[in-house]
Amino acid sequence: MLTIYNLNENQMLERPKFFDLIKKYDTFSGVSFVGSFNIIENLLLPNFQQINLILGLEDRKTGSNLNQYFNVAQKVKELSNASEEFINRLENETLKLRFTKDKLFHSKYFIVENQDEFAIFNGSMNLTNKALNENHEMLWMISGSKKDNTIYKDHMKLFNKNFFEDSTDYINRKIIDQIKGKDKHEITAVVTTDLIESILSLIHI
Repeated sequence: MLTIYNLNENQMLERPKFFDLIKKYDTFSGVSFVGSFNIIENLLLPNFQQINLILGLEDRKTGSNLNQYFNVAQKVKELSNASEEFINRLENETLKLRFTKDKLFHSKYFIVENQDEFAIFNGSMNLTNKALNENHEMLWMISGSKKDNTIYKDHMKLFNKNFFEDSTDYINRKIIDQIKGKDKHEITAVVTTDLIESILSLIHI
């Protein structure tokens, strides 16, 4: 059961629908473990013009945070099952996915906004079906005008640091066109080659 404390109204919201609270916003940024890309496909893509998401890791993967980076099989599975819209939005960068680089992201926070307004959510909830519909989860939320708002500016500063400095790309944009319409074996070859090239560039070979 999700509980949200609304700091604007000093009121506890019981059994709120998270996505009902963020309907009026068009940009979604956040840090969260994502159970599967179905959450992104079904709940984020249809509702947001821009999505910037850091895919944190589950606690049980602490100490092996580069698993996502080196796990070609998992990435191929995700890309093979992804819709055409998902791939297209990765390509045009209205969907930007990054993941843990070298330290565990345990944070779960979301910043939704439109041209003038924002809402921030912070707490225990990940973007998984169980968290949204079954678990006992707690978030606080605050919303308001973006103009001269210190809370909004400070959270965006934190998110930009997490996004651009503390995480790494889920997929290199240069290979997206190479995987379109390809089968699993062809995608595996493309992703593996890109991974090898990335590793070689890191060690300056």
